[in-house]
Amino acid sequence: MSETTNTTPVPTPEPSTEPQSARASATSDGPEKAVDAPLGEPGKKALDSERAARRAAERAAADLQAKVKEYEDRNKTELERLTEAATAAKAEADAAKAEALRLRVAAETGLPADLHEFLAGDDEEQLRAKAQKLMAATAAAAAPRSPAPDPSQGAKPGASADGQLTRDDLARMSPTEIVAAQDAGRFADLLAGRN
Repeated sequence: MSETTNTTPVPTPEPSTEPQSARASATSDGPEKAVDAPLGEPGKKALDSERAARRAAERAAADLQAKVKEYEDRNKTELERLTEAATAAKAEADAAKAEALRLRVAAETGLPADLHEFLAGDDEEQLRAKAQKLMAATAAAAAPRSPAPDPSQGAKPGASADGQLTRDDLARMSPTEIVAAQDAGRFADLLAGRN
């Protein structure tokens, strides 16, 4: 049997270009200090000015992005406003056409003008059918009717037209009422034999 050896390469640490003191401070003070330490005073000033310039550039870019968004929104708002105006104008035109159609159908069918608002439908055929129904309903309601008789009014059956009393009336009366009726002349027909 043969022995096999593992030939996997072992990673070797890469050589660092930083001085030993910078590497030691990087582990203890954080990465920013490690980079700042070997630069010296002029390097720190240059780095600070670059950072300030980067922040200013980022602010300027954010401002420009906000302006672009505002411009896009303004254009979108204008487009939306025009779209809404067009939609409103179309709805108004459709309503005017429908009203004109209702009035025309009402006039052609003889429906009174104040009843045209009760016509509802999507096309002329439906409007005409509803106008005919309205005409039939209003014709029945407008037909002359004779009033129903009111039994509480007018002459009672059996009583004469001029206020004369009959034998039936006399039978229901008290003696005082009979004397008052005779004084008023309401028994003249009865006494003459006409009733």
